[in-house]
Order: sequence, then structure tokens, then C-alpha cells
Amino acid sequence: MSRVTKVRRASPRAAAEPSCIVIGAGLAGLAAAYYLSSRKWKVTVLEAQSRFGGRVLSHRFAEAPDLVCELGGEWIGANHKAIRRLCARLGLHLEAHSYGFTFWPGGPADRSRVYRPGAWPFTRAAKREFDTFAGRFRRYSELQKRQLDQIDWWTHLLNLKFTEQELLRRDLMDSTDFGESIRMTSAYVAATEYLSGDSTDEMDFKVCGGNDRLTEALVAEIRSRGQAIWDRSPVTGVRQFTRGVQVRVATGRGPFAADYCICTIPARNLGKIHWSPALPAAQRQAADQLQYARIVKTAILYNRRFWKTRYPYGFSTFTGRVSDFCFDSTFAQVGECGILCSYAIGDKADDVAGEPDPSSVMRWITDDMTTIVKPDRQQLIAPIQIASQAWQKDVWTGGAYALYRPGQWFTVRRILQTRHRCVYFAGEHLAEWQGFMEGAVETGEAAAAAVHARVHRSVQRH
Repeated sequence: MSRVTKVRRASPRAAAEPSCIVIGAGLAGLAAAYYLSSRKWKVTVLEAQSRFGGRVLSHRFAEAPDLVCELGGEWIGANHKAIRRLCARLGLHLEAHSYGFTFWPGGPADRSRVYRPGAWPFTRAAKREFDTFAGRFRRYSELQKRQLDQIDWWTHLLNLKFTEQELLRRDLMDSTDFGESIRMTSAYVAATEYLSGDSTDEMDFKVCGGNDRLTEALVAEIRSRGQAIWDRSPVTGVRQFTRGVQVRVATGRGPFAADYCICTIPARNLGKIHWSPALPAAQRQAADQLQYARIVKTAILYNRRFWKTRYPYGFSTFTGRVSDFCFDSTFAQVGECGILCSYAIGDKADDVAGEPDPSSVMRWITDDMTTIVKPDRQQLIAPIQIASQAWQKDVWTGGAYALYRPGQWFTVRRILQTRHRCVYFAGEHLAEWQGFMEGAVETGEAAAAAVHARVHRSVQRH
């Protein structure tokens, strides 16, 4: 009797090209698509808006096209490894983007003290208390971290013996990192922000020529690999089967089918999609609970840089006025014209967004800055043009970035991170580097790595 050799058939998954639909073409979605396309996946990216990049929004004034400012994501930190690695791989260079700073509460202007980037602008006593806390925090147990998450950052700093004046100054500074007053921000989230990064709070670099160069490069690379990226394709439904997922959009395209899906849209928009099977109740409730920061970025182009300093870093100031945090967008760029950018948060952001006359906003910010800088009276200060982005009015984001209030980091965030069968989630709101472009890239790559590993394990089992 002849011996029969058993030939094992290759599994369909091993033979077929794995596929994934990515919802959202912001940095998280593009990073995920780039990761998978480099590993021979078939990828389809669906973007609701008419442009790619999400909350990365570079702007160039027609009157000075060689200059660029950012109306969206701004800074790349020295410790932001994922986005810096991505930029290097795509041949993009970074330029210095750190600032000296002053304070102007709103009374008589006094710029006698200019702090270097990352300098400590408080008393030595506050520094000792803060450093002692930093040492304890690095040894915190999970329970202690959760307890810290239950209180707000203002209260915690008050407990560290910061004076009333120092608290007001910290509120001016720190609120720009969270989009609301530090009275509303989790103390744990704030502690990780200031104790995990560098002294400049990762405000170190930007992409030469504009941060949108990164999104443009990612789109070009993904398309060069034969992958599809669709704009004007808002997702209306996600249906999952025993194997695979089907995604419907509001346009006539599709439906699209794939093995997996990575959803990178802001949590507030998860409710706009019909999920079958439905999202777990806890996940839907977590999406409804998470708020997004009210931030308006207003860029003003001037005929000359009347705010120039003798220092090798940019000019910025924290104010108690409508300008809020204002900085030089163009200090590392060549040109006589220059751009100041106002970064208004919370109620101030709503006030700026609610002003119907842009020339009024231009006048307010110009008056604030000339009062602080006190330029030579012979200089002609002429604002040329204004551009503004109110992120809280953007229907696709509902705000600039996620705002974790006390008690939410270890509950809401962890629920939102949980995959829903074949659907994985990514976005800055789920990142350790939350609120940064780094967080979007990091979570996009992590979600892509997770689906890739899942297919690899499936192939090994067969």
C-alpha cells in the first residue's frame, strides 16, 4: 500500500491580502494607513471633509505666501519619537519653535522680565514643593494615580502651597495646554503633562514649511502604494459580520468591505454612525461624556515684526485679555512681514468666535500686543490680514482636542480604547501624549500594529 502524504491547504486568510478600512484622514488615520500599506495590506481611507489632515491646518496668506502659520496642531516635542521618526522617514525637516515668554495680566504693561523657554516663573518655595511632588508622583501606585485623578489641577497646586498670584499665573500658562481653566482639568492628566515631557512642555519644533507637509507626504506615499483615500465621504454606518466589516458612506460610493476597521474620529462623533451590532452602552456613554476644548487660533499678518527681541527664540506672552496666549508664528522664517497668533481658550475663545467683525478682533489683538511690546512710535504698525479657526464650531471635531475632567482618565478613556469586535480605535484622545500630534500618530500606529498582529496570529494558527 502506497504511503499518502497529507498536503495542508493554505488558509484563505494566509493566501489573501488582508484589508482594512480607516475612518478619518487626520494624522491618526493616515499614520495607521501608512503603517498597514507598508506591510502589504489593502487599505481604504474614508474622510468626511473636503481636505485631509483633520486638526492639522496650516495657513498661508496670499499677501505673504512664503510664510506659514498653524491654525491647528502646532508643536512637535523633543520627546515625540513617533512623529519625529515619521518625519525623518518622509524626508521632512524640523525647525526650532520654542518661545521665551512674558506675563501681562491686563494692567499697566511691564515686560521687564522675559523668561527663557522652559524657565520656572514662580518662587523658589513653589519650586521646592513642586519638585518634591514630582519625586513622589514617579513612585505612585495605581490607587494613588486614581486618587489624584479625582481632583482638579488648581486644587492640587493650592495644596502644594502655590500662592493666589502664582495660581492665576499657572492658570494663564497651563490652560493653553488643556483648552479650559485648570479648575476643570484632572490633576493626574496635568501631572503627566508636566512631569513626563521636557522643560518646554514639548513646545520645541514644527515641520519646516508647515505641518501640513506631513499630511501631504503621508497621503502621497499611501496613494503611491495603490491604496484608496476618499474625501467627502462621511461614514454613516458600520456593520460587522462573523468575519469582516462593511462601511457605508453618505455619498454614492461603496459600501466598502474589509477584514478590519480602524476608527480615528473624535469620540463626540461616534454617535453619528449607525453601528451594527451597536456599540456597548458603556462605550457610547463614555463618548457622550468626553468634552473637547474650546480653542480659537487667530493669525494676523503684519507689515513688519514690531515684536522682535534680541533673543534666539521666539516671542510669546500670556495675557489676561482677549489675546490670551499670543506668539510669533514666524520667528524662524525669513521675511520682513510677520505673523502673530492668538491662542484663545474657554470663554475667551467663545467671545472671539462670536465677534462678527474680523477687523474688531484684529484691532483687539493689535492693541494688546503694541501695549505690551511698546514699539518705536515712528514705526508704522499695519495689520494686513487675519485668519481664524474656531475649533469648537467645527462639526467634525466639536473642539480642538479632548478635555479630561477629574475622574475621567481611568474610566472614560479606557472604555473608549476598547475595540469593538473587528473595529479598533485611535486618535489623540486615547493617547498618553494626549492633545499632541504625537498622540494621534502614536495611537494610529498602535491600532494598525494590533490588527496586523491579529492577522499574523490567525495565519500561524492555520
